Parts: sequence; C-alpha cells; structure tokens
Amino acid sequence: MSVSEIPAKSLRYVPAIILLLLPPALGLAYMSFGIIYAGGLRSIVYDLSWLSFAFIFVAVSNFSKVSLVNVGRNLPRSYIFVFLVLAVVWIYTTTMVAVNPKMAYYTSGRGIVVILVGLAAAALKQVHGEKFTASIGWALFGGAILHAPFLIWVYALEGQNPEFDWLWGLPGYPSLRLYNHAVEAAIAAGVGLYFIRDRQNTRHRALLAIGTVLLWAILFWGGARGAFFALLSTFILLAAIVPHFLSRIWKFFLATMALGAGLSLLLPVPHPAYGIIGRIDKTLGSGSLNAASSDRLNIWSEAIDLFLERPLFGHGLVQYQRLVETLTSHTPEHVHNILFEALLSFGLIGTLALIYLLGKILLSSAHHLRTTHENSDIPMLYVATTLLAHGFVSGTYFHMHSMITIALALGLLLHTVVDGKQRN
Repeated sequence: MSVSEIPAKSLRYVPAIILLLLPPALGLAYMSFGIIYAGGLRSIVYDLSWLSFAFIFVAVSNFSKVSLVNVGRNLPRSYIFVFLVLAVVWIYTTTMVAVNPKMAYYTSGRGIVVILVGLAAAALKQVHGEKFTASIGWALFGGAILHAPFLIWVYALEGQNPEFDWLWGLPGYPSLRLYNHAVEAAIAAGVGLYFIRDRQNTRHRALLAIGTVLLWAILFWGGARGAFFALLSTFILLAAIVPHFLSRIWKFFLATMALGAGLSLLLPVPHPAYGIIGRIDKTLGSGSLNAASSDRLNIWSEAIDLFLERPLFGHGLVQYQRLVETLTSHTPEHVHNILFEALLSFGLIGTLALIYLLGKILLSSAHHLRTTHENSDIPMLYVATTLLAHGFVSGTYFHMHSMITIALALGLLLHTVVDGKQRN
C-alpha cells in the first residue's frame, strides 16, 4: 500500500504520536549515547530533531484533503496583504541589511518551516476537526510527563557531581530555560484539556489532575519565574474571555499549583538556579531591578537604541549579537523580548504587520470562544498566549521547540480568522 492510499483517519494520530514520543525519545538518546556531555552537539541534535518533526508534520498534511495553499486562499485578503508586507521587509533586511547574513538566512529558514507547520496544523484541523486539536493538546501534555523519568536518571548519575552543568546539561533539551518552556506549554494544555473534559469522564480528569500536579512540581523545581507569571497572567485573561472558565477551573488550577509547589520543596536542588525558594531569594535579594531581571533591562535598552538607528525596516533577524558594541561569549543571540526583537529585526513597519497577524488570530479566537461558547480551542489558546506572553521576558519566540509549539497552537486557531471572513 502506498502512502497516498493510507486512510486519512489513520494519519490523524501520526503527528500527535510523534509529538508525544519525541521528548522521551530525545531524553533516552541524550542519556544512552552520551549526548548530554557532548557540548554543542546537544543543541544540534535538539534542533534537527524538532525540524524533522516539523517536516513530518507538513508531509502528513500533504496527504490530507486540504492543501496548505487552500488554507491560505481561505484567509481574508487583508490578512494575506499584511503577510506579504512582512515578507517583503523580511527578505529586504535579510539580503540587503543584515550584518551577519548567514545567521539571518539560517533563522529565516527556521521561520519558514515554522510557518509551514502552522498552515499544516490549520489544514489538518479542517480535515480531522476537534479530535485532532485534542490529540495535539494531549501530546504536549503527555510528552513532558513521559520525559520526567530522565530527570531522575540524570540526577542519579550526576546529583553528587559538583562539576556537572545543571543549566546546560538536561537530557533532551540544550538548557534549563528551554526545558521550562516545554513544561509551561504542557501545563497550559493540561489545564485547558481539564476544562473541556466532561465531568462524567472521571478517568481523563483524574489523569489530568495527577499529571498537572507533577508538571507544576517540575516547573517550580526548575525555578521558572517567567513561565509561572505567564501561566498566571494568561489564566486571568482566559477567565475574562471565556464564559464559566473561572468558576469551573479555578479550584483545579490553584489546587494543582499548590500541590505542585509543595512537592517541589521535597525535591533536591542541584544548582542555585533551581528551586522555588532559591529563585524567590534571588529576586528579592537583587540589588537592582536590572539584576533581578538577569541584565534584561540593559539588553532592552541597547535593543531600543539599535532600533532607532533603522526604525522603519530594522536590521534583519538575529543581528543583536553582532550589532552591540561589546561582543563577548556571554552576549545573547536574542534580546529576550518578542516586541523589541521584532522592532530590531523588522523595524516599525514589519513589527506592526507581525502584531496584526498574531493579534488577528488571538482576537478572533477570543471572540469565537466568547460568542459561540465552543470550548475545544481553549487548550491551544492557553498554550499560544502563555508562550507569547512569556516571550516578553524570554526567548520562546526563538527556540525551535517553543516556536513549533506556538505555530501548532496558532495554526489550530486559524480557523477563527476564516470563520470571521465568512461571517463578514
């Protein structure tokens, strides 16, 4: 039987299964083959693995009844026009402006892949409907849980080794911060799935409750300040948007968070960056707001100054490291703020286009949920808003796993933009 003859229903679960198994598979590979000790190879394996998932995801969508081109055709003309404006600015700055064109081209390639993932998600959503959306939510939730045993494995091997680099040596992820991005997306998916589960489905709700407690414990153990505040702020936003959201989910949210925080206090702290108590002490004990923000205020100030040098079209993607006056090994590749990164990369014109493209999906989804009372999109809306909100203080918009996760969530919400076009 050829691939084209495989029933569409059989392909429905392929992306979700791969998404579910990829985190534990990477954890196993890092531990079994010593990749965890291999320096820069950790990041290469991580990027290539998630790029491979993206290509498989897009390939599966090619065998669906709705092509990526058809998804684009169904979008409002204004939406397509604004996207073309962004594309023109993007191409111009990459080819004509960027002082480090190799990095701009590489990041542009990743960006194109991410856009294709979003369109593929929208296509598969049209074919398979709500079950496909739910399967992606379960995959994000379950993948982080299945990865958790590899944290125990690495602690059993290196927990007493003071030389082990706990910031950059986790199995399956290049750094602690990137791992926390995966956990926060899993919590958002779990909370959203719990809300849409029928009260009679006690088995699923119990599984979601236990898993969410575990994920909160891992998040607090990992000292993820930004992830916590992103989850909390977007929870409040959803409570204001979605009818009955707060009344039905607040007990679950607070209870799982409190239990997870308490459980995290029982876990060993292998590094000062870990643990809820240590992170609170560091934040409150910092001598300045800039120190509390890990030097982000200085980075943002430099980013604004660089933006003002080319305010209309920007400098091109990922140019901050080459544009700052003092370039050291500690200079970050990105500015840890999605808005300042956009202004630096695309200027004011490209940034306004990007805000419109992302905002249109989020606002259309919010309006859709508020007026139609359909709940199936809530897990993806929570995932997207959490990671984007966290992008104002971290690089969720830059790293491969979180970029793909945002694209998946936004792609599965893209139908609300099309629905809005049809209503108009």
